Amino acid sequence: MVCAAMIALRKALRKRTAEVQARMHSDNTRRTYGSGVLQFALFLSAVYSQLVARHDVASLASDQLLAEFVVFQSSTCGPGTLKVYLYAIRAYVMAVGLEFRPWPSRYPVYSAMMGLKRICGDAVTRKLAVTPKMLLQFVAVMNMHLFNDVMMWAAMLVAFFGLFRKDNITVGKAGAFNPRANLTVGDIQCRADGSIWVRVAHSKTIQFQERCHLVPLVAMPGHPLCPVAAVKKVLALHVALGSGPQTALFLWKTPGARAVRPMTHGVFVTGFKQLVKLLGLDWTKFSGHSFRRGGATFCFNLGVDPNLIKMLGDWKSDAYLLYEETTETRRTALPEAMARAISAGILDHGPSVAESV
Repeated sequence: MVCAAMIALRKALRKRTAEVQARMHSDNTRRTYGSGVLQFALFLSAVYSQLVARHDVASLASDQLLAEFVVFQSSTCGPGTLKVYLYAIRAYVMAVGLEFRPWPSRYPVYSAMMGLKRICGDAVTRKLAVTPKMLLQFVAVMNMHLFNDVMMWAAMLVAFFGLFRKDNITVGKAGAFNPRANLTVGDIQCRADGSIWVRVAHSKTIQFQERCHLVPLVAMPGHPLCPVAAVKKVLALHVALGSGPQTALFLWKTPGARAVRPMTHGVFVTGFKQLVKLLGLDWTKFSGHSFRRGGATFCFNLGVDPNLIKMLGDWKSDAYLLYEETTETRRTALPEAMARAISAGILDHGPSVAESV
């Protein structure tokens, strides 16, 4: 009996351990790594099928073969994506119990990656930013009597004013909604001063529920771009639906379907790009990230302290500085100051630190 109980316990423990280990990476990382391993498998099938037939995993991770893989794959993706694919291969090789040295320390792979950067370049084509002017044009063609338009409009304003990623306000798939990770009705707090605070418990920078990120939305009474008024319309719809606090904040009605479902990334981005096309703009130059980029860029051009922008957008790194796309007026401020000083007769730098001591 004791042995049988121990065996059952070991099996249960192994199963639970495997489940926990499988949660090592976020959902997005798992999907990306899956693409990397798939591309590697297709490459092997086309070029090194004999190694696949022999299940020679050690040879599959050789320096020369990985170098050939990145060169082969470079016809369809850039160095940035190739780097992620190499991380995916590393995860796969280590998962089967083999050692994997980091590719920067493997000269054949490193030289191939650096050579591709020099040949192809490593510039990132960034999507354009949404502006308040565009938002005003959007609302002019939307119908605020329609359920979906109310939801879409509020989602766009929350994304812009809150500097949110699309992952913060929508879900990857409707069936994958998780109230512990995705924005819910209960995450909205209406305060006495007229503001609304949005609670974010899970994001790209909050992976382990170690903290909550609070984002305030300030009212602009009577203005069509007021985010507070837009969110309150969404909350009114939830009251009519009888939604509980763990219901997804932004919902979507599919034609012909009885029930509403959480708004997905695809629905949000598709709806946004349709509005962009109505304005006569190139929709391929925009993405769901255009709202986060747009809000940060707008703040930079207003002269907002960069540290406040970093805090509001919950950036851990200095990546937010990439959104400092200043206007021509701000860009010319420095050379104009230099010209004014020289015109006023200031022709030297003044005393240096050494001279003043």
